[in-house]
Amino acid sequence: MTMRFRNLGAALLIATSGMALTAGAFAGEAEDALVAKIVGAYGGNRLTNMRSIRIQDEYKNAFPGQGYTPGYVEFTPLKQDAQLDLAGERGSVEGWSANFNFTFNTRTVSVDDDIVAINYTPGTYQPGAGADYYAAFGAVIRVTDTLLAYELSKQTENVEYKGASTYLGRPHEMITFTMPSSPPVTLHVDAETGLISKMTRATGFGALTYQFRDHKAANGVGYASNFEFFVGPDVNILTLSREVSVNNVRANLFEIDRGISEEGARVDTSEMTVDEIADGVYLAGTGNAYTAFVDAGDHIIGVGGYAGLTDRFTAYKEAAGHDKPLRYQIVTHHHTDHLGGMADAFALGAIFIAPANAVANLNTAAGETIPEDRLQIIDGTMTLGPVEIYDIATNHAESFALAYIPEAKVAFQADHYNGIYVDEPSQAGTSSVYLKNAIDDLGIDVDILLSAHGRKASSWADFEAAVAAYDPRPCASGRTICRGVSY
Repeated sequence: MTMRFRNLGAALLIATSGMALTAGAFAGEAEDALVAKIVGAYGGNRLTNMRSIRIQDEYKNAFPGQGYTPGYVEFTPLKQDAQLDLAGERGSVEGWSANFNFTFNTRTVSVDDDIVAINYTPGTYQPGAGADYYAAFGAVIRVTDTLLAYELSKQTENVEYKGASTYLGRPHEMITFTMPSSPPVTLHVDAETGLISKMTRATGFGALTYQFRDHKAANGVGYASNFEFFVGPDVNILTLSREVSVNNVRANLFEIDRGISEEGARVDTSEMTVDEIADGVYLAGTGNAYTAFVDAGDHIIGVGGYAGLTDRFTAYKEAAGHDKPLRYQIVTHHHTDHLGGMADAFALGAIFIAPANAVANLNTAAGETIPEDRLQIIDGTMTLGPVEIYDIATNHAESFALAYIPEAKVAFQADHYNGIYVDEPSQAGTSSVYLKNAIDDLGIDVDILLSAHGRKASSWADFEAAVAAYDPRPCASGRTICRGVSY
């Protein structure tokens, strides 16, 4: 690959002088100079002529707002093996994680003109989420400073110099550019070395910060051996180790493994639906956000608090053909993603039923402190018209509100099990086992299990079958990425 600069001579002169760029540089010269400095720092022609790259990472993955208790953050192991055919724009990214709820071993891979997602635990594959190379593998590029420099070398007409800054006490220069299928990113480049110290970008989740440290070289190509990722002020990923190699990715990697079969048909969750589960019991939602609405005579009881609650409640009332108020909203647990709809519930006038340890996060999500007359704390068990509520402890949360409608033999839960297939059980995890044990201990008779994350009303028989098939080994697949782990 030949790099094209608008003014290569001027760019190299400024880039090799070791001086910081100035806003007074001619239009285009500042961008060219900084790009040249970055490319040189990462290996020059060795970088731009790379045919492939492999990045093997071991991380600690944090879950802010998702801990067992509200008071601290758990870290779980995460390993990733990313191999990219740069010339052919193909990728293979295998990941493994054994957190306190589920064990994952998956691979997203380019196969011919398609992106395929392989799940090694059940031995199945499905179409991948990314529509193309950059959509599927852009996340790998953004967490690898080498690939950011490589992509920047191809975007010389799509960069903007942003001026000087200071980072960790050292002078830096900032440059913004846009990759396909990605919002603009800003690189913070050490003014002396040309190495990328930090990248920032804005998203709907807030400001994202990528930090790169401890630079090394592999076959003359530079890379940061230490990487951290922050969502706003919260740490999300900490690197334990990173190994990079270039030009050794095998062509036969880009295919589906032997013994992997296509998975069964999935339940369609692409549009808002309202399903009548039993008399007076409905499940409304789309994507991964669902709420159960229970008719209690002159009012409605809701359970399942993801963002978009008002839309789901409106769809439910239209389907049920009435305009009864949402009198009560049951808060399943303290995790912040399940509180995204609580401001909606507050505006709708609902009284909240919540575990004690969820109240602080509930107030934050609602945007104000919930008045005493609109908050009831679950103390062990309580009955709310046709709904029984049990405060149970699982491995997912120390205090979890399980909603049960005895007349319909329907239970509603979140994060412990999600039926995703039309005609077969889904994969169970550790939390599924804990949930089944808790329900067995309660002695309640459940025929149908609903989820906050899916449309399917799973039969108890399917749930029992999934739990019976659960393999607790952290490396049940036997894949190299997790062989020998003891988490």
